[in-house]
Amino acid sequence: MARPRKSEGLVVNWEERGSYPVVFADNMFAVENTAVVETLRAVSGVERPRVMLVADMNVVQRTEGLGTSIGKYVQAHGLALAGAPVVIGGGEKIKTDGMQSVLKIVEAALEAKIGKNDIMMAIGGGTILDVAGYAASQVRGGVKLVRVPTTIASMTDAAFADNAAMDSGPVKDALRVPCRPAAVIVDVSYAKTVLDGVWRGGVGELVRFAAVKDATLMKKIAKNAEALKERDFEVLADAVRDCVSAHVKWGATGFALWSAARLEAMSGWKLPHGYAVPIGICIDCAYAVEKGLLKEEDQEFICRALADCGALDGLSHSHHLLSQADNILFGLDAWRLSNGSERITLPSGIGKCEDVDSPDREAMKKVIKEFLAVSTGA
Repeated sequence: MARPRKSEGLVVNWEERGSYPVVFADNMFAVENTAVVETLRAVSGVERPRVMLVADMNVVQRTEGLGTSIGKYVQAHGLALAGAPVVIGGGEKIKTDGMQSVLKIVEAALEAKIGKNDIMMAIGGGTILDVAGYAASQVRGGVKLVRVPTTIASMTDAAFADNAAMDSGPVKDALRVPCRPAAVIVDVSYAKTVLDGVWRGGVGELVRFAAVKDATLMKKIAKNAEALKERDFEVLADAVRDCVSAHVKWGATGFALWSAARLEAMSGWKLPHGYAVPIGICIDCAYAVEKGLLKEEDQEFICRALADCGALDGLSHSHHLLSQADNILFGLDAWRLSNGSERITLPSGIGKCEDVDSPDREAMKKVIKEFLAVSTGA
């Protein structure tokens, strides 16, 4: 009888690799602007791509003549629209609706016979990009997705996510599927369509990135905080372009997301992501000071920038959440389940950061209580 051979080890690498274009396109559907059609042709590999549109209802309603502009653009450049656009409302509610919004997009894609060589273009904020991305990842085993972010937060963060996520019960982003975009098109002019709170919360997302990744951008945001609060579009557009370029160069950061996600869930999704993030930034900055990683003057600089640009406007409505420090700390458990450890990113200087394993929960509870006291003037 022959001896069994010694088994040989094999390694299968399932990680998807590759790059995708990030394109700045002001007034993207102006007929004379070829950035969109060039991107779609490059992504599809054909001269006349078939494109299915998924759009945020708020963007459609607040962008004058958007449908007409798209129609003229499609006709002028020989694109093919696959079926009628799917228009859905934004906000966290579409990630907690029992997959109804996802299924609406899936059914429209199947009816339009969207396939591997076609493109789904999602135009909207972060929740629209998540829902459309979740649907795109399921149709025919995954179709090409082009993300067109329309809020400041999605332009600087959500559009570059490697996954699409849905909420389940009290857990934010509990259901995730791999979902890399085929391209991202950034038209900063869409930021003009958002409400003041969404605008200011989006500036908070700029701060979240700059505080731990880009000192020059952080100082620029702080210098222009009042202008950003008052919706100076040119100042915003400059900051967004700088942030996107830095994001592409240095990658994403998880700074302050563990607590922001928990605060959103604790509020029953009533606290918008844009207001939860700045509160999370303040909590983690205070903890970094408590543990000797960050100087108090740097903490004050970051938090003052948040206040001056209006990103902390939601704080006065969140005191009841901050009074539940133990409840907030469950966010660390959710973070561990999603990421495999409790390692969080903390600022160690303006534009600098350090990853910290297993945060000190008693110290974290202490700074949350102190932050609540300061914010209420107690």
